[in-house]
Amino acid sequence: MRWFKQADQWFTRWISIAGALHEGFWLGVLRADDLDAITAGHYGQSQEYASAEHNQRGLFDWERVVVEQYFQPGSRILVAAAGGGREILALRQAGFQAEGFDCSPTLVQAGDALFDGLGERRGVTLCAAGQVPSGPALYQGLIVGWSGYTHIPTRRRRIAFLEGLRNRAMPGAPVLISFFPRDRSSQYENLNYWIARVSRFLFRGRKEEPEPGDHLGWCFSHTFTREEVEAELRAAGFRPVYYSEVGEGHAVGIME
Repeated sequence: MRWFKQADQWFTRWISIAGALHEGFWLGVLRADDLDAITAGHYGQSQEYASAEHNQRGLFDWERVVVEQYFQPGSRILVAAAGGGREILALRQAGFQAEGFDCSPTLVQAGDALFDGLGERRGVTLCAAGQVPSGPALYQGLIVGWSGYTHIPTRRRRIAFLEGLRNRAMPGAPVLISFFPRDRSSQYENLNYWIARVSRFLFRGRKEEPEPGDHLGWCFSHTFTREEVEAELRAAGFRPVYYSEVGEGHAVGIME
């Protein structure tokens, strides 16, 4: 029994190290556009996020709490990374005027089918990854769909994305983003980051440096500390007013 436990501990440790080596290597080599393509490929094959069952489940509890507290009833809301329309449909049913966009043709088509079947006006338009459709500043609230923000590679691109949303909003509009929180003490996180940096240097990989919290599995994701979330909101012109890790990591900023 004792030998098994020791062997199992070493095996688990080596699996973690091998995972960090693999993940870190590719994070250091692949460009941000490549990471976007990997993420798009995953969601393009997703049956769950394209399903009517998922998109009619309504807002999550933590989303509902934030919407009730920070979004004016009946206001007009723009939903980024809207997927198949879950948030948009739920917001409309709650009395809001909601519409949005997503970069996945598969999910946009699923949203079209959902809204058509319900006799609703279509709510999701197609837009390139990391971009915001151009138009006037007419929205009173902004939401980045569940985990959408965490899939954007590089701090620069995330801030630019928030700035694009800001350009579509009226003064004082709230923005809700959700993300995966990061454990700073994780040895795996630290090893993953340093392998990515070495890989980028040795193989002359991606232009922008890897960041602590970057991950690559079935898609790209970035984990955040509270300080990072609030700093990115401020850099894009939003004043942080709320942060929570209950349910999912999420935060609210107010447009200044």
